[in-house]
Amino acid sequence: MVASLAENVHRSWWEEWARISCPTLAVLGQSGIIDAEQIGRMLATGPEAVAVSVPGTGHDLHLERPVELARLIGAFPGR
Repeated sequence: MVASLAENVHRSWWEEWARISCPTLAVLGQSGIIDAEQIGRMLATGPEAVAVSVPGTGHDLHLERPVELARLIGAFPGR
C-alpha cells in the first residue's frame, strides 16, 4: 500500500489527463493538494474540463462534505 501511495505522489499523470476527451468535472478542496498552477494546466489541457472548489474543505472533501460533492456531480452537465 505504501508503494502504491508513493507512486501517486511521484508519478506524473499529465499524459493520461491529456487523453481525456469527454466533459470532466474536477471537484477540488479549497485547501487540497492541487495548487492553482496545476488547476490552470488541467483546464488548459482538457478543454472539456471544469473545476469547482468547495470552500472550507481539504483533500478529503468526499468525507468532509459528501452531500455537497454529490450535488455537484449530479448537477454536472456531462453526467
